[in-house]
Amino acid sequence: MLARCFLVSLCSIGLALAQQGPPQGGPPGPRFRGPGGGPLLGGRNTEQRLTQRLGLNAAQQNAVHTAIAESRVILKGVDQKERDLRTQLAAAVRSGNEGSIDQVSQELSAIHQQRTAVEAKAMSKIYASLDANQKARLDPELNRSLGVPGPRGPRGRGPRPAPNGNAPQPAQQ
Repeated sequence: MLARCFLVSLCSIGLALAQQGPPQGGPPGPRFRGPGGGPLLGGRNTEQRLTQRLGLNAAQQNAVHTAIAESRVILKGVDQKERDLRTQLAAAVRSGNEGSIDQVSQELSAIHQQRTAVEAKAMSKIYASLDANQKARLDPELNRSLGVPGPRGPRGRGPRPAPNGNAPQPAQQ
């Protein structure tokens, strides 16, 4: 019986992991996401993607290019530092060194704060260059990228329907 439960759990985990698809490039952690789960300000062809999606004019394309280039310069070397810190964190966990775990965790937190601020500022510069129609088209994607709950609540979950089908019930966790 215990072996059967273990096997069912293992299969369930495998299925859940298979649903996630291939991992995105870069280190783990909160990232701005665009359509299809790709990075909104990172990844390949960001400028072209935004130009096509929003119909940017030459001045707006220049603003996008400048904002992205500035953020990349500021964040240069941060990815490698984060990978190094994650390696240190793994070593601290394996050795049971709680002081080192706290220290490395604080350093990782500072990196995440820096990355979040730099990317949000770049997005703010891009957003400021858009006209009202372009802003309206980008808003849902921007909200998703920033983790802002939409009309159905965080991550698309809405209230559950009542058993009798009349009034919604709050989600239970």
